[in-house]
Amino acid sequence: MSLVTQGREPRRQMVLRPQPGSKQVVIATFSSGVTVETAGRSEPAPPVPGSRMTFIIHAQSVTPEGDVRYDFTLDAVDLLVERGTLQQSVDAVRASMAFLPGLTGKGTAGRRGNTLDLALPSGLEPARRKELTDLIRALQFVGNPFPAEPIGLGARWEQPLYGSGPMAASGTASFELVSIQAERLTTRFLIQQTSREQPVPPEYQTRKDGGERMLLRSQSKGETVFRLDRLWPARSELELRIQADLSAEKETPPRRMRLITEVRMLLEEQSA
Repeated sequence: MSLVTQGREPRRQMVLRPQPGSKQVVIATFSSGVTVETAGRSEPAPPVPGSRMTFIIHAQSVTPEGDVRYDFTLDAVDLLVERGTLQQSVDAVRASMAFLPGLTGKGTAGRRGNTLDLALPSGLEPARRKELTDLIRALQFVGNPFPAEPIGLGARWEQPLYGSGPMAASGTASFELVSIQAERLTTRFLIQQTSREQPVPPEYQTRKDGGERMLLRSQSKGETVFRLDRLWPARSELELRIQADLSAEKETPPRRMRLITEVRMLLEEQSA
């Protein structure tokens, strides 16, 4: 994490320090849509259900340096179905998420880095396991949002992102402290990532021996409200746009297609 500017006085070191033994309930709501662009035409893909997930987080212990040991349970998962969604799509999403309620995890979060382990079913299919591995990678940012240096209103900082695995994308996450109200802080963020153009991994190929190549670009932006006595955000809104450009030059005529996925997430702490 690299501090760009410390912001205005007064400045202080910002550390999340939940009370050991405290409980936090957070509800995360997700919705998404896909647009397919090919041969000069743009069409929305059939809608898929959104979801609402309820997490229960327990802070187990906190060191003087602010390292937090915690566990959480994914207590409930509900589908959010728009009018016009095919029942086949609803059934498929419901089946793929059936194992999620009751999923548990343990983690540590702090200045010296974050770790998170999920108790995954042993017979979980590879596609679902990959999705949850991506979730783990995202949640590992929880609990370590601020630079180590004292900061004030208007402070800005950045963090480089290094991708891994198929179609890995690298980029930068930029943050700005836009509001301070006692122990309540608001930040805005912009996260941009790009992959190199490369052969499409086998699990994503649409045709065999088609010489398919893909380039990914993504941008996330939003605003997050933190409470210094909580580990997870009190509220966070995120808009994510992922653009996948696919080409198959070996086909006649050469095939080109663009998939644009737009995701909205709202995370809110539930009042006690």
